[in-house]
Amino acid sequence: MNTEGVSSTRKARMTQTTFMDVQKLSQEPSAETRGLLATSVLADFRSRAFNESESLIAEEIFRLLARDAEVKIRSALAQELAHCPNAPHDVIMRLAHDETIVALPVLEYSQVLTEEELITLVKKTSENVRHCAIARRSTLSQDLSKALLETSDTLVLHTLFSNKGAVLNESNLLHYWQDIPFTQPLLEALVKRGQLPIAIVEKLYYAVSNELKSQLTRLYPNHSPAIAKAAQDAREWELLGITPHHNTVGYDEDTAEDFIDDMYHHGRLTHSLLMRSLCVGNLAVFEMGIARLADVPRINARILLTESSGKGLAAIYRASGMPEGFFEAVRVLLRISLEESEYGRVKHSDFRKRVIDRIYLARYNRTVENMEYLLSIIGGRMVPADAH
Repeated sequence: MNTEGVSSTRKARMTQTTFMDVQKLSQEPSAETRGLLATSVLADFRSRAFNESESLIAEEIFRLLARDAEVKIRSALAQELAHCPNAPHDVIMRLAHDETIVALPVLEYSQVLTEEELITLVKKTSENVRHCAIARRSTLSQDLSKALLETSDTLVLHTLFSNKGAVLNESNLLHYWQDIPFTQPLLEALVKRGQLPIAIVEKLYYAVSNELKSQLTRLYPNHSPAIAKAAQDAREWELLGITPHHNTVGYDEDTAEDFIDDMYHHGRLTHSLLMRSLCVGNLAVFEMGIARLADVPRINARILLTESSGKGLAAIYRASGMPEGFFEAVRVLLRISLEESEYGRVKHSDFRKRVIDRIYLARYNRTVENMEYLLSIIGGRMVPADAH
């Protein structure tokens, strides 16, 4: 059998058919017929059955189909070309900007679209169903993942976090952390994702349920010290959120002291908790807490904390066992906090901003040891609203 002759005859027939198809597509009024012709040409094109000249003709057919008035024709074209790595770039771009039903398969699967084009497509639309299609792609670079993070859309983020082919850069996650509208499904998606940077694991501890905390511990056994610290931090912020404030309605000093005593007896009255309370302006907790740790009456503690020479603070600070390296930072922060709150009588809504501005204005952030650490707590985004 002369296989070479058969091959030549087949190619000649394909070329003739392709030319005829172009003419028919430009003249054929029936959408059904155009669809059948399109299916025939697409099948041969995807199987790479065409030679170079035939492929060029096929591409012209695709351009005609991409402008077809019938959505179902354009949709069928997109479904086929989305999985075709040699699809013409201009046709893919046209389909990617088409109606949603047409664009989705191209956005999700086409390897013809460049990363820069995908990022532009993300930024040019607010339609989350398109964003989700892109977020489902088999691989996503950190820049493309960043563009999707910027949408702050719950459905988009859930799709992104569930996609293990997406590169989630630690700095990007940390940068947009506050803008992420965390829901239980979102948190679960992040926990189940695994392979997260430890900084993100620590932050997750502030937000997840006890069940998810257990999952994190199992998933990251090599980071148990950091996770344990994150858990402690989370508990301390939670305690600060329910600790009575001096300037809140219904505040009762005896009840507040009972609360501090209870924390002390349960081993929860830690030095870090007292420093956090000072950082968020809860001076009552700081005063009662340091008095309890130093084992002095609260009224005596108030006198020592507010006397002008600083010697009283130094004495009670040492007696309470607070860390020596933080003394000067605590002294400066306490003085500013007392002045900004009129010695605990008022609490301005912008209290923390006032404190931060004064610290930077006086350059304490550069001249006082560990002040930068306290500033990170004062300006931190993880402070619960009710601890402000």
